[in-house]
Formats: sequence, structure tokens, C-alpha cells
Amino acid sequence: MNRRVGTVSEEPGAVYRLFDDMPLGVFVLRDGLLVHANAAMSRLTGVARELLVGQPVTALLWEPGPLEEPPDRLARRLGTAPVAGTYEAWLHVGDGGVRVELTVHPHARDWVVQVRDVTCRVRRRMVLRRLAELGSAVRSLHSEDAVREEVFRGLEALELGFAWLTPRGVGVELSVAGLAPRLVPHAPALGGRVRAEAPGGWAPALVRTWRDGDAWVEDLGVEASRFVSEARMDAVLAVFRRAQTHRAVGVRIDVENAPMAMLVLASEWLSEEDVSAVRLFGQQVSAALDAARTIQRLSVRATALTALGRLAAQAASAPHPRAFFGSGTEEISGLLGCDAVCLLLPADTRHEPGEPLELVYSRGLSEDAVARVRRARLGSLPRPGGMPDAVQVLEAEACPAPTRDALRALAFQTLVSVPLRVRSRGVGTLSVLFHARRRLTALEVETLQAMGTHFAAAIESHRLLDEVRGRAEDLALMHEVGKALAATLELDRLLATGVTSLARIVDVPDAYVLLPDAEGQRLAIRAATGGHPELLGREVPLDLSSNSLASQVFRTRQPLRVEDADTEVRVHDELRQAAEGLAYMVLPLAVHDQMVGVAVMVETRRPRRFTPAELERADAIANQLSLALEGARLVEDLKQSYAKLARTQEQLVNRERLAALGELSAVVAHEVRNPLGAIFNSVATIRRIVGPESAATPLLDIVGEEADRLDRMVADLLTFARPPSPHPYPVSVSQLLEEAVGSALSDVGATLPHPVRVEWVMEEGVPPVTVDERLIRQCFLNVALNAVQAMPQGGTLRVVARRAWVDRAGVQVEFCDTGPGIPLELRTRVFEPFFTTKAQGTGLGLALVKRIMDSHLGQVSLDTPETGKGTIFRLFLPLEPPVAPPLPQTGA
Repeated sequence: MNRRVGTVSEEPGAVYRLFDDMPLGVFVLRDGLLVHANAAMSRLTGVARELLVGQPVTALLWEPGPLEEPPDRLARRLGTAPVAGTYEAWLHVGDGGVRVELTVHPHARDWVVQVRDVTCRVRRRMVLRRLAELGSAVRSLHSEDAVREEVFRGLEALELGFAWLTPRGVGVELSVAGLAPRLVPHAPALGGRVRAEAPGGWAPALVRTWRDGDAWVEDLGVEASRFVSEARMDAVLAVFRRAQTHRAVGVRIDVENAPMAMLVLASEWLSEEDVSAVRLFGQQVSAALDAARTIQRLSVRATALTALGRLAAQAASAPHPRAFFGSGTEEISGLLGCDAVCLLLPADTRHEPGEPLELVYSRGLSEDAVARVRRARLGSLPRPGGMPDAVQVLEAEACPAPTRDALRALAFQTLVSVPLRVRSRGVGTLSVLFHARRRLTALEVETLQAMGTHFAAAIESHRLLDEVRGRAEDLALMHEVGKALAATLELDRLLATGVTSLARIVDVPDAYVLLPDAEGQRLAIRAATGGHPELLGREVPLDLSSNSLASQVFRTRQPLRVEDADTEVRVHDELRQAAEGLAYMVLPLAVHDQMVGVAVMVETRRPRRFTPAELERADAIANQLSLALEGARLVEDLKQSYAKLARTQEQLVNRERLAALGELSAVVAHEVRNPLGAIFNSVATIRRIVGPESAATPLLDIVGEEADRLDRMVADLLTFARPPSPHPYPVSVSQLLEEAVGSALSDVGATLPHPVRVEWVMEEGVPPVTVDERLIRQCFLNVALNAVQAMPQGGTLRVVARRAWVDRAGVQVEFCDTGPGIPLELRTRVFEPFFTTKAQGTGLGLALVKRIMDSHLGQVSLDTPETGKGTIFRLFLPLEPPVAPPLPQTGA
């Protein structure tokens, strides 16, 4: 290459000047030097003709690599060596080179060399080779997106223009387009790849491509102008006319033996003979997409099967449904790439058709979104023959109004509803939400259906398990109740056990048992559990005018269920407000068609529809309670018979004792009062005789006081022996207590060295009692005197009055002192006549209290406070006592 530049010894002949107008480059060699070069050669090298003449050929030609140098090859040709007359070499052009084809012709002593630029031919071979390599490479990719992306990237690297077009409706959509910047140097903005998604028409070349599989395009600009709308046709033509004419080849892309898209390749060097090569490339891309779709489908199916396997394992190992909801919805979200998943189940375990569903679990929703979805109620259980079992893919606008409004507010555009069914029975709905419009593939729908089956099976299995557990618990509870009811015959314990068991068996906060009174005119609350124990003793009339569920059940002997108490006119308003009831279950308590009472179960948390199964369980407890109550009633009747017999016997004995005591009292009173009269007269006479200043006056006072005490003792004795018959009428208990306690304090309390403080505990609403006012006042006074006298050093007298139930409704009064108390061994004798522990007592005060309480069919008892100090006297008076037998009279 560093050969010396020589000079031409002879002027070339005029014949060589004929080459000047030829379009091909031509130069003439003589002795290795250029003696002539035409204008085309000058343009090809970029060097003036006069500068080329005299240059050695080695300054123009070169071949990179270990191949034979073109000058050497040319020298062998000039030396008559057997070398091809046409071959390719590199021509020096500036700092680079141009691939040229040399054709050598001998002419006398010179050599005429034709030079043809074959750069495009080299590029064409290189591009077609790499295009084939690209088609082979994309077959190893595993997704359609990856195949398309690799194809587009490879075409960009080859500086080929391309377009990916797919049919849309009646037209064609240009999805992706790419132009190498060198193809449109006048419009650089058009260079590069663009996701156009532009609709267009069926240009003739596209029609041929879609129909025949390939098409040759002589002028891409013309075809592009026919693709766009008429308004843009001139603008497109103007762009392409400013550039070199582009030729193109269109091929159809087939996937799974069906046309899918069209790929158009464009370049200035393409020729019609390249259609077969481009068609082969299209077939390679089609095969790659086909394989990728198959691989992707298998991969998705494998992923779905794996997810289903995990889902099944999680559903089988979850201790309860909620432990499975989180992992299950996570599998769905990962498989579909959804934005939210909601699980809706019926609030009632009966799963009735048409029942609205409630949101129990969600993934991907905020708290506000959850609240909105709950208000929208995205579904309900299908009715038989209603909503199909298949998965439904719904656009937001196609949903019912509440659901549509909620989806709009949360920016969801697609709702996929998966009905959860077990043996054609709906158990819930799975809702999958997408912010974007989403079409599900058949495999995704199939997988969702299978996942819904797993959800439904898990929910149903846990429901059945819970039902079995519930039945086992119910049976255990019934067994426990049966044992508890059989273990006692005490009415109060039976009622407490029964009412608690009824509340537990149907899971309600409150329950009550009402029993009829002796006349069968009213029902009274005899037992209560829950938050309203103050309702004990409340009564409900049994007449037809009574607006009461309990009265109706007692009359009809049929159970009642009330779902919403606010809309039920048969509910007793006063009791409903007091019990704060919102739903009721009322059961009859009957034995052999004989009513023994009514059981009322009250739901205070929310309106509730009690199920037939709950009614059945509660009725089983009610039947056991009815039998136990009937047994307790029979035992109670027997006890009462024995008690009545014992009382009658005791009355006979007391009658005889009191008759004897009456006779003795009359005799003693007669014999004592006559001397007492003489004593009173004598003392009064002596006082007048001796005068007030006499030293004997204190002695006279003592005689007078003792005579008065003896006279009071005689009066008490006569009162105890001949008590008057009571004349009852309604009296206020609180008024009687205030009068009696006030009298006791004024009679005894004033003489004590330390005052006695009175503490009043009066329950509101204590009703009046039907008693003999004079006798009960005397009764309260005797007990109050006894309590005050027991506290000589002062103390506290606590007086209590409240409603109570002791075999019947009544009022209980308590006197509690803080004195030394009564020894245990003496408590059984405090109500005996003439028994006293006081130095000046007669022993008739508490005995008279006992007789007065017996005359009113009341009860009196004593106890020790929890503090262990003092005594409590409890007096129970029925509100309306039956007619009492006459008190035994003395024989006086």
C-alpha cells in the first residue's frame, strides 16, 4: 500500500474518453498506475479525476483480513494467471471503504477495470442472514410478549422498518411501528419504535397479505396513504416522497393454524426476490409465537394446578375458615393479578336462596372501601334455577345500581363473580375486582371455578363440622340440664337451671320463665337470667285483652318467634322496653296438655330470625324443664300437704295450750288486777296524806312504777291470749315502718346513753300490702323495740323494704341491728311465749309478732349479718294473702 506514486508516460487515447459518460466507475491501468478515471469513478471515491490519474492501484483497493490483497490478485490477472475476471474488493473512500465489484478487461497494453458499488447487496445478504438467525433465536422464548419484543428489537438493530398490524372489526389496527432514522432523515421525529394502536383501513397489500400469506409492496408510501384516512393521505404521501423509495414485504403471522396478525418489513434495498426469505422469517415468528403460546398455556396451567394444590392443602389444614381466607385470596390475587378479592357469605347459617350476603373477608380494600362494599351488598345466594353456576365476568356499568355505584366510586371496571356452591346449594360468592377492563381466558375461568369449589368445600366442611360440634354441645348441654334438673326438686333451683340452659342453647343474652298464679289469672316472672334481674316478680295478665306474647302462647300452647319486636303488635310494650328486647322466642311449658308456664328467650343485640333447629333445641330443654317443674309441683304439693298437716296439728296443740293459757291468764288477770286496783288507790291516798315533800315519796314512786309494770304485763298476757281478728286493707309499708321505728326510738332510744342511728333502704316501687294496719304496726314496733334494746351503747338500725317472691309475690322487711346478736342455741326459742333473756321482759313480744305474721300468712325469720355481729329479722308479707284461718282462741 505504500508504493510510490508514478507518472503516466503516454497520454491515454481518445478511446478512453468514451468511458466518461458511463454511470459505472471505470479506470484504466497501465503498468500498475491509473492512466484514466471517469467521472463516476471520481464520484465514487470522492477524489478529483486529475488526482486519481497517476495513482498506483494499491492506493485504491484493499481487502481486510488474511485474504489475498486485491493488488496482488490484480497483478496475477495482469500476469495472465488464471484468476476470475469479476470479484469483490474494498475501495478506499475517505477514512473508510466501499464494497465494490471489479470487472477486468484487457485492452492492448492496458487494463480497463469497471467498478460497481455493491454495498446494498452486501447489506442485503447480511440482513437476510441475520433475519434468519433472529427467526431461529426467538423460538427459544417462552412467552408471546417476549417473542414480539425480541423480534421488534432485532428488526431495530437491522435498521429495518416494520409494522405489526391486527384486524379489528371491519378495519385494521396498527399496533406497533418502527422506522430506522436513516430511512427518514428529513423527519427524525418519525424514527424509532412507536406503540401506535392506530386504526386504519384494508390497504390492497394488506388484503393480499391476509389472503395469500405474503405480498410484495413496490412503494410503501402509496400503501401507507391507503391505510390512513382520506384526510391524512396527502400528508403521508408527502413524507414518503421526500425520502428514498421504500419497498416492503408483508407476511401473515399464523398461530395455532389461524391467522393472528400481519408483519410488514420495509427497506430501500428489498427486492421482490426477497419475499421468500421474509416469508420464511414470518413462518419462524409464527412458530415461535405458537410454541410460546403453548408453553405459556402449559405454564399457566401448571401454575394454576400448583395454586390449586396449595389451596387444597391450605383448606384441608385450616383450623377454621377464616384461617384459610387469607392464603386462599392471596393465591387468587397472585394468579390473576387482580386488584381486590372479596368473600361474601350469608349472615344466617341456613343459607336460604335470595338471602343477602355480607362481606366477611377482603384483600386489597381500604377500610372506607370495605364499608362501601358492605353497604352495596355485592351479591345474594342464587335461587333455584336463577343465577348459573358458571363464573360471570361483568363490566361495572352492567351491574345493578348499588353495585355499579360502589364500583364506580372505588374505580373498579371489572367484577368477576364466582358462585360458591356445594351440591347445587349456594354457600356464598367470591368477587374478584380489577381497576382496568379485564377479559379472562378460558383457563383462568376454569381455574377460578376450581378455586371457588375449594372455597365452597372448605366453608361447607367447616359449617358441617361446626354443626356437628354444635349438636354435640347441644346434646351435652341437654344431658347436663337433664342431670341438673333431676338432681333437685327445689323450685327455685329448677327455674334457675332451666332459664340459664334456655339462654345458652339458643345463644341469647336474656331469658325468663313465667309461671301462673294460683287463680290462673296472671303470669309472673319467676326466674330470669341476663341483664335484667329486676324484672323478677313482674306480672302479665292472662285475659284476652292482654297484648302479650307470653299470654298468647299460654292460651294457644303454640310456640312463637318474633324477628323484629319493633314491628310486632303482640309484644307487651312495657315489658319490651324494660327488657330491651329486639327479637323473641316464646315456648309453652306443658305436661300432658296441662300448661305449667311459659319460657321467653330475648335477643337484645339485634333483630334475629330464630331457626327451626334453634326452636327444636330450645323446645327439648323446655320439655325437660316442664317435666321437672311438674315433678317439683307434685313434690311441693306433697310438702305443702305435710306442712298443712303439721300446721294443723301444731294449731291443735297450740289451741289446747292457748286455751289453758287463756283460762290461766283470765284467772291471773282477774286475781291480779283486783289487788292492783287497791294498790293504785292506796298509793294515791298515801301521796295526798304525806305530801310531796315527804321522805316516803321515793318509795311511793317505786311502788307505783312496779304496779304499772305489773299492769302492762297483765295486759300483754291478755292480748296474747285473746288477739283480735285482723281486718286487712291496702297499707303502705314504708309509712308503717316510719311510725313503728319512730315510736321505738321515742320509747326506748331516748333513755339510752348513746343514740341509735337509723339507715333506711327503701326500694322504689314497693307496692302496698293488704294487712291489718294496727296489728302490723304493733308487729313492726315489737321487732324495732327488740332491736333498739339490743344496742344499749348505741349503734345502727338498718331498715330494708323491697319486693320479693317467697312462694308468691310480696314485700320483705328487714330489721338489722349491730348489737351482740342472739346465740345459735337460743334462736329456736325466741318466738316461744314467755321466753326472754331480759331482766324485765315478759317474753311475749316476739311470740306476738309470730302470731300476727301467721294470721296474715306471712313469714318471720332471723339471721346473722355477713359481718357476724348483730341480728337480722326478716318479715315477709304477701301482697294479697288468701283468706287465713281464724286464730286459735283461748278458753277465756
